[in-house]
Amino acid sequence: MKIALIAPSPVPFAIGGAENLWTGWLAALNAEPGVQADLIKLPSPERDFWEIAASYRRFAELDLTHFDRVISTKYPAWMVAHPDHHLFLQHKLRGLYDTWPARLDTRVHCDHPSVTRLLRLLASARGRRAALADMFAALDDLRAVAPALPPALFHLPGALIRTLVHELDAIGLSKTAIRRYAAISATVAARADYFPPEVDPSRDVAIHHHPSLPRPLAEPHPDMPPGAIFTASRLDAPKRIDWIIRAYLKAGLERPLAIAGDGPQRQALFQLAGQHPGIRLLGRLTDAQLAAAYRDCAYVVFVPDREDYGLITLEALQAGKPVITLSDSGGTTELIRDGHNGLIAAPNEKSLATAMSRLGADSSLRERLAAAAAPSVAHISWPGLARAFVHPQPRILVVNTFSIHPPRNGGQLRMFQLYRQLAAGADRGAGRGADRGAGRGADLRLVNLCHANALPGQRALAPGLVEHVIPMSPAHARAERALQGQLGASCGDIAALLHPELTPAWLAAIADGCAWADCVIACHPYAYPAIRRLWDGPVVYESLNVELDLKRAIYPEAAAVLEQIERIEGDCARQAPLVTCCSEQDASRMAQLYGLATPPIVVPNGVDAGSYASPSHQASQALRQRLGLGDTQVALFVGSLHGPNIAALRALYPIAKDLPDLLFVVLGSVCEAADLAPPPANLCLIGRVSDQELRVWLAAASVGINPVETGSGTNLKLLEYAAAGLPILSTAFGARGGILQAGEHFVQAPLAEFSAALRELLSPTAAVERARRAERARARARERGDWRRIAADYGLALSGVINPG
Repeated sequence: MKIALIAPSPVPFAIGGAENLWTGWLAALNAEPGVQADLIKLPSPERDFWEIAASYRRFAELDLTHFDRVISTKYPAWMVAHPDHHLFLQHKLRGLYDTWPARLDTRVHCDHPSVTRLLRLLASARGRRAALADMFAALDDLRAVAPALPPALFHLPGALIRTLVHELDAIGLSKTAIRRYAAISATVAARADYFPPEVDPSRDVAIHHHPSLPRPLAEPHPDMPPGAIFTASRLDAPKRIDWIIRAYLKAGLERPLAIAGDGPQRQALFQLAGQHPGIRLLGRLTDAQLAAAYRDCAYVVFVPDREDYGLITLEALQAGKPVITLSDSGGTTELIRDGHNGLIAAPNEKSLATAMSRLGADSSLRERLAAAAAPSVAHISWPGLARAFVHPQPRILVVNTFSIHPPRNGGQLRMFQLYRQLAAGADRGAGRGADRGAGRGADLRLVNLCHANALPGQRALAPGLVEHVIPMSPAHARAERALQGQLGASCGDIAALLHPELTPAWLAAIADGCAWADCVIACHPYAYPAIRRLWDGPVVYESLNVELDLKRAIYPEAAAVLEQIERIEGDCARQAPLVTCCSEQDASRMAQLYGLATPPIVVPNGVDAGSYASPSHQASQALRQRLGLGDTQVALFVGSLHGPNIAALRALYPIAKDLPDLLFVVLGSVCEAADLAPPPANLCLIGRVSDQELRVWLAAASVGINPVETGSGTNLKLLEYAAAGLPILSTAFGARGGILQAGEHFVQAPLAEFSAALRELLSPTAAVERARRAERARARARERGDWRRIAADYGLALSGVINPG
């Protein structure tokens, strides 16, 4: 892969944080296997209106199509057009954005024809690159008449240059121009007008805290006292060095204060320090002297006003020194955890003075914070930053026809756990300073059509996993009710398949997701028609069942609807670069039914195996006593309101009558099935329970049973039984999926022999083998059935779709 880092070269030239970023990053990119990277810089003076406009134009006209990917970080370099343009935003021209003087008007007051023409073109551009030619032509015309216009029109900062730069940035950073957005800090990402309105910084912008160039060690500056309080930065007002000096004086500290750097406030700071013997203004240090200053100081104070990032903070922490900053210092607060690796004070000189006194006087606190300093930023590395832009986290859109949270039934549980683990990959972190782009996971967006009464909106279900809930429109809900009257059963998924246009908000969310995503997944085939209206690319088909077979059992007389399902499921499966099924049986059936050239892969159902405790015999007995079970043995069946589960529940009635001394407990929405006969006295229909209540019953039960004989997909309940350490009895059909093996991990019997099999399984003479088999099943669930392992295999298969070859 050939990568161009594109950047402005300051005029007059100077080396700062941006230049250090590009230097270190270029070397790291070229260290990645298969990568060739170069740094492309153009002189970019910004001393007046016309220099800024010309710099934007030069980058807009630059042709870098001989590179596979371009990466920009700073204005005006992002004006380069490229089909694979990635943004790592350092900052915009801040004087025209977040530091715009409040006293200045943002409106242009000039009615000259050349000015009004330019303003009209800017107002109508709306992020379209095609508008650039006319805009630059209008600028040429304006420059020709500029000597006759008021000089204030072209002041910097001024309303006209602000309007021009905002509109040029809108074109360079539009969603059609940038493939991926990232920023150097959450502070930068959150700034007003830094990203297009349709870009959600909390969702669409990855945060990568970049490292600093290593600095060689040398002898310290001769005026740098060991054990001093230290700070370093450019000496200008936004860095608030004057605050540090006044806080130092207010606190009456004896420990010296050393200040490194140069800038326009140098003389004023000398005057503020006066003749105080403890304050040393060292001037600009060499890299080696700066490294020595970090090494030899007691702690660092860095309190800028709304800093983009703050490499001083990073470098101090890497040197093992705690840092004091202020709560309004911006990016620095993303690296400092108050009381862990530094202190965050309120944004005033009194609080700063208190923090400096506290850290100076308490050596144990200083040592504790210092010990945590370097480990807290150990994850920030040049190879990590390079990999994030060579192999960025894939963005995956999943479209479905029901919400998955809270997860109650099997389909919801599967989707929630599978995609939560797929998003997690490696540890993404959870704190304020977490690197949102780190790890080997994925960014997942679920766009789910829900019942009409659902609350619309988006919610983060886990790091990297966001669900967009789109309620059915009233018209769509009416169509669903009419269809349900015809079919005699619930049919929200069928209504989604037949009438996606009735909920425009769903289509709009899908369109937005398709524009964002690297990979689109149809979970079930029912969303496929909606996706196909908006997306021409391949769609992965995640099959939870062979839907034609499942619906044929539910709607046996609905020939027209079944024909539609067969056509849509077949189209979805045949075009898919990847089809997944929950079991080998379903994969074989899908391939045979639709003549698939490439057979589906199996992504089985799983369980969060590590979260199930293995209670001791004594703990189980105590729990049973609290539930009032005494010595009664309990057979547990868990099921949702699903046709095969309803049939299985009805099949339990005669089995319960055969075994009057055994208590049958049924959990889940299957208990809400219509037309259920009154159950036998020893069959208890408890209904829906929380996950915590389910785990109580799993711990208290004697055996987990699965008398299911029809349906498709696989049953999660067997793995839940196994993970909880329960002995298991299942039909052969109920155990399909292949993770647990009959005889080795559970007892298998047809329904006709369930009563006898239960008697034998629970007999005292079978206790030893029953326990051994349950332990083997538990180990198998951890080894083969854990969602983490399943998601890792699924992610590997998806990576072949996202990055073929």
